Amino acid sequence: MKKLAATFALLLLSTFLPVQAQSSATKKGIRPLLRALEDAYTAKALGKLDAARPYFGRVKIVIEHSLSEDSFETRVFSNLAKGEQWLRSREREDNTPFREARELLQCKNGLCTYNLDGGISHNHLYLQKISYAYRNGRPLIKTIYLLDGD
Repeated sequence: MKKLAATFALLLLSTFLPVQAQSSATKKGIRPLLRALEDAYTAKALGKLDAARPYFGRVKIVIEHSLSEDSFETRVFSNLAKGEQWLRSREREDNTPFREARELLQCKNGLCTYNLDGGISHNHLYLQKISYAYRNGRPLIKTIYLLDGD
């Protein structure tokens, strides 16, 4: 009876260990991509990420306007360089809105959120959320959500 219980426990343990290891590996996998995206976003150089193709097919950029409720601009691009061109075309002569990426709060269920609890400033475009998915074990960006401080 003890052998049977030990065998069953070993079988159960061997079943759950690979799942646990895969889960922690995928959570770490999105962080480097997010750091690269944050840096490229604040540097106004999203197109530099295109060489690695960190998206599948197309990438969507959604801007939420803070001054008017339920006011969103949504655009879909074939690459990040075109998304960068669109963001730059929205800039004014004084290079505003300024781009800002705050502290990452959490990544859960395909959505990473940033801390905007400290308030937002006028003439700033904040990185708000990023939705992502995994394909063949590789993290890919689906949608970039921005918050416009208007």
